[in-house]
Amino acid sequence: MGFIERRNGQYRARYRDPLGRQKCKTFIRKADAQRFLIEMEVDKSRGQWIDPRGADQPLAAWTDEFLSLARRLAPTTQETYRRDLTRYVLPRFGDVRIGRLPAEEIENWLNDEIAAGVAPSSVHRHYRILRRVLQVAVEKRRLIANPCDRVDPPRVPKREMVFLTWDQAVDLAEAHSERFRAMIYLAVDSGMRWSELVGLRHGRLDLRTRKVRVTEQLIRLEGGEWLRQEPKTPSSVRSITISFVTAELLAEHLERFSAPGPDGLVFTNNAGNAIAGSSFHNQHFSKALRRAGFQCRFHDLRHTSVALAIAAGAHPKAIQARMGHSSINVTLDRYGHLFPELDEAIATSFGVQLEEARRNARSTVVHASFGS
Repeated sequence: MGFIERRNGQYRARYRDPLGRQKCKTFIRKADAQRFLIEMEVDKSRGQWIDPRGADQPLAAWTDEFLSLARRLAPTTQETYRRDLTRYVLPRFGDVRIGRLPAEEIENWLNDEIAAGVAPSSVHRHYRILRRVLQVAVEKRRLIANPCDRVDPPRVPKREMVFLTWDQAVDLAEAHSERFRAMIYLAVDSGMRWSELVGLRHGRLDLRTRKVRVTEQLIRLEGGEWLRQEPKTPSSVRSITISFVTAELLAEHLERFSAPGPDGLVFTNNAGNAIAGSSFHNQHFSKALRRAGFQCRFHDLRHTSVALAIAAGAHPKAIQARMGHSSINVTLDRYGHLFPELDEAIATSFGVQLEEARRNARSTVVHASFGS
């Protein structure tokens, strides 16, 4: 058990941590010092002791440690953490000790961002980042509990998916210049993600067998640096068979616009470099949409690919593999509403089999009666 000593009108609680190291904490009231020592002994006996000095660390200082621990994460994830912490989290809470972050203040901060016109999806991302930063503090024994667990974050409205018809898909592709036309056709045909398309290299494309091998993606960081990395999930590494029409369009595209060599990019900008998403959208995709006469996001071409496959009678498992979803549940949760015919097909099949079984049963009864 620790002890209390009085110094300069205050009370210093002295105790030893589980490793036997001398610790102390100063209080104005003796009763608070006594309560603190009792709590420390109880926590040590339960194996729940946490050094109280860790909770006194300002959030800005702990964030530096957190980012150092996060170096094993994907560079894009690190960049998002660093950007949002610097721009949105630390200006509000940087000087606050992590052990004194009240849940109600975190919730007020989120509400203030919503009131300021920040998109709910962005506000929710800020909340998730702060929650992760504080959760690591819990895991590293700096905090007893995560105050974000008591916060009600803003709900993010689901963005409605747009599904193009074949005619609309063709209109959109043809509304692009010849340099980018084949990329739109491949996006609809294969359902590949933007980062997979712009990172596609010659060596991953076999037009003789009409196979596209997705093994990597190309990401552009905020500073303009390009980063080649593995796809989103292990299941995203996949082989996709494309239509003969798209294969023919790609053959012509390779001759005219692609970078040379097996490692050369299949799709490049007018300068022959990798295509940046923002400039492509502003200079090409948005203009093509106006010419085509409808609106959608580039990612909706991936949704369109799924919808067209379902309309063609594709099995959900085949769609999962083609899209690179992590599980069949992801496919069904996201696109299950496009499978209404499956329930009807089951009912039709059951009807046929029941009718046949009943017919066989009646035939057996007839034969049995004649036999007797």
